Amino acid sequence: MIEWLNRITAGTPAGLALTGALAALLHGPVAVGDELPQRASDPAYGVALYEYYQGNAFEALTRLNVAAAEGGIDGHGDHPALVEGGLMLSYGMTQEAGALFRALLDEDAAVAPGTRNQAWFYLGKVFYLEQDPAAARDALERVDDELLQDESDELYHEWLYLRGQLALAGTAPANGESVDELIDALPESSPWRAYLQYNQAVGRLAEGQTETAMADLASLDDLVDELIREQPEVEPPLANEMSALRERVKLSMGRLHLSKGDFAGAMASLEQIALDGVFSDEALFDYAVAASREGKAGLALQALNTLQQRPLFTPWLQQVPYARGFLFEQMGRQQQALQAYGEAASHYQSLNTRLSNEREQLTEAQLVDALRFGREGDSPGQAESMDPAVARPEPGAPTVLTDAYGRVKVRPEDYSLAGLLATERFQLSLRDLHELYRLQDSLGQWQKQLESFDIMLATRAQQREQRIRETRDALEALNADQWLARQAEYRSAIEDALAREDLRFFMTQEQHELSDRLAQVEQTLSQLPDDESTRSQRETFQRMKAYFNWRLADDYAVNRWAAEKQLRELDRAMNVFVDQRALIEQEMASGGENQALADRVAARQAALQRLRGEVDKALSAARTELLTLVDAELLQQSQEVQGYLRATRHAAARLADTLFLGRNGATVNPAPEAGGDRD
Repeated sequence: MIEWLNRITAGTPAGLALTGALAALLHGPVAVGDELPQRASDPAYGVALYEYYQGNAFEALTRLNVAAAEGGIDGHGDHPALVEGGLMLSYGMTQEAGALFRALLDEDAAVAPGTRNQAWFYLGKVFYLEQDPAAARDALERVDDELLQDESDELYHEWLYLRGQLALAGTAPANGESVDELIDALPESSPWRAYLQYNQAVGRLAEGQTETAMADLASLDDLVDELIREQPEVEPPLANEMSALRERVKLSMGRLHLSKGDFAGAMASLEQIALDGVFSDEALFDYAVAASREGKAGLALQALNTLQQRPLFTPWLQQVPYARGFLFEQMGRQQQALQAYGEAASHYQSLNTRLSNEREQLTEAQLVDALRFGREGDSPGQAESMDPAVARPEPGAPTVLTDAYGRVKVRPEDYSLAGLLATERFQLSLRDLHELYRLQDSLGQWQKQLESFDIMLATRAQQREQRIRETRDALEALNADQWLARQAEYRSAIEDALAREDLRFFMTQEQHELSDRLAQVEQTLSQLPDDESTRSQRETFQRMKAYFNWRLADDYAVNRWAAEKQLRELDRAMNVFVDQRALIEQEMASGGENQALADRVAARQAALQRLRGEVDKALSAARTELLTLVDAELLQQSQEVQGYLRATRHAAARLADTLFLGRNGATVNPAPEAGGDRD
């Protein structure tokens, strides 16, 4: 059953689990209780949306993790969670997306009705992709269809399509709706209706309802043809898609006619398929079979000759050279048949040799050379005309184009890989390799950025040593030991004066000056003669001296307190000086902020090395997966080619014997009947 829309894969690409670790590497761990900026995450979320709309799923997921690490996303409601869930779905992370949608649907979570409704829809989509039809049906049944239709017609139509797909798979809706009712609910202009109707016809064909399937395909053919003809305003991508679907329908109808023996009807359906279309090769071969069965060997030969002139991309097309010889033999043109068989044998022999050499020499470089990756700026046809030596993009290059699901836009330059390139497994493996190379390049850029810190740290270390030398010189100039000794002397002198209650020790400056003046007066009086005039002066001096001593005794407590206060202030100042000196010594002895930065850089480098190791392991696994797929494909093709080679040689030998016996009068066996299974 073919679904060309909604091809969202369920395989998780290697290395995507490293996204959270990358965000932690960029911003460091966040401890509980740390203050985080409330609006700093808005720019990061804006960048995430930009990457999302550019189709860069990995970068968008990384930016969302960055925004979460910076404190969450404010002011956007539950939209970021839906965006992240959609990114996870498009990137193949169905389990992670399912867990996120379940968190949104938690009964305790305050989620808007529209958000909850879309979360149920996306959760059902997750279960559908994980091939859990019962859970998918249960989730999709919880969707409010009216609310979903009001918010988004596109999601509503996809919701109907998913329910129809589940019904076709045997998981009927709970309300008993049939697939026909779901198809009728979709507008005729919706591609979902066309695909659901086609899948229904294929399902009926598998159940043996050939006539009903034929009628469904005929009805779908008319619908798609009318859609293309009457709606010219349809966007080119959708118009091309509908055209391809119409040709697929005609191919299916042609094969149904062919299986029923209606060769004329098969030819009528197949001849409507464009020669430059996606299904032209299959249509030409089936047309050749139908024409040969209808007895129109000339038309059959013309179809095979057209195929013969094309690169035989897929393995089943390798039977075309053999079929040409067989058709010549059927037409009685035995000489041409023998020549065609000889050419086919040479073709198969050279092809088998080339496939064997490719298997023996298969490397990743040769695989990349066999592919042409689309890149930004390429115009239609430019890739074919470009000089191969001019900057060919390779996996991991930022200019390589990818689709909305991360698949690399690539074309084969070796037709042996054309069939393999169309498989989902190979596309996913190629996508993983591309994303891992991009991740490896990002890690290399971060490694260069971290290495730039080494120069900065060395420069800062030199500056630090210079400042340490200057600080030590400044400390030595302060004579810190001398100040400490003087402090000890002051303390000892004060304590000794206190013990002796030395009044004069605690005199103020004014009292010291007055004491000096009294001493001078006393010295002067001592030099005067002791007579009546000096006796009065000596008595006055004694009264003055007694008053001075009395004032000293009276001011002793105040003076002592002032001295002790100054000592305490000195002690405090010296303590601050000693503490600051010790802090400076400690800072000079330790690494300081430089060491903390060096430790952070070393931690980031260690984390980066671990990530690079994980990426290298994932890259090795991705390379092995790709090379294994290519080797298996080449082996299968080689085995098929060897089968065609044996059949061609046997046919050539049989025909040569027939011609030889015919010349000698022996009985000639008729040519075998044409047609049958093309394989």
